[in-house]
Amino acid sequence: MKRDQVEPAKDCVVGVIDDDPVNAALLEAMLARAGYTGLTFASAADFRRRSGPGSVDLILLDWDMPGESGLDFLRLMREQEQMTTPVIFVTNYDRDEQIAQGLNAGADDYMTKPVEATVLMARIESVLRRLNRNGEIVERWPPFEFDVSQRSLRIDGKSRHATNREFELMLFMFRRHGRVVTRESLLTHVWRLSSNVATRSIDTHISRLRKLFGLDGSSGWRLEGVYQKGYCLKRVEGSEASPDPDA
Repeated sequence: MKRDQVEPAKDCVVGVIDDDPVNAALLEAMLARAGYTGLTFASAADFRRRSGPGSVDLILLDWDMPGESGLDFLRLMREQEQMTTPVIFVTNYDRDEQIAQGLNAGADDYMTKPVEATVLMARIESVLRRLNRNGEIVERWPPFEFDVSQRSLRIDGKSRHATNREFELMLFMFRRHGRVVTRESLLTHVWRLSSNVATRSIDTHISRLRKLFGLDGSSGWRLEGVYQKGYCLKRVEGSEASPDPDA
């Protein structure tokens, strides 16, 4: 391997959006054998309800699905939601004009079913290497800046140390700011645990984020608990932007 080539991390999570349970299970098994974690979703709506682009590192996307098509989902994700999560179409649609449509909509690669495991893994690793080499990918919610490719954090332009778990948890919450995020969702997508697991680790980490990174309101953002539901990250202004005494 060349010195400037970045080996894709095998701890990444791949979302499989496919309404065919047999094909979805096959793809998930291929991913597991290659060392990836696969999460299966039966539709674009199911993906949005249970997850979101920020909770997976790459998406394998079917085209022909009930409700919103894979193509419409991808266009919306790229144009309106401004999400950079890499996407590989894995679909029965094999005409040249369909392949061109998928790539022009923002897909990073395109494969037609049935796929062979070694080829699929090579395509995934190629996309991830290309993503890692193409400079920084920065997501900003002032004063916070998350360099996703380098997994580094800046606040007010200054570098701040954050553990991997703190970085993932903050990025997960910022990508969903203004919405209630359930504890089950945090366990599944940040801790990679079953949603049935009982743990106080979430509460401990939430408390640390408030104190260490100003998510008590002092930074202009407040991470609030929502009774019997989970947590919500909110933008606060003016007199509200002060430490929350109950945090």
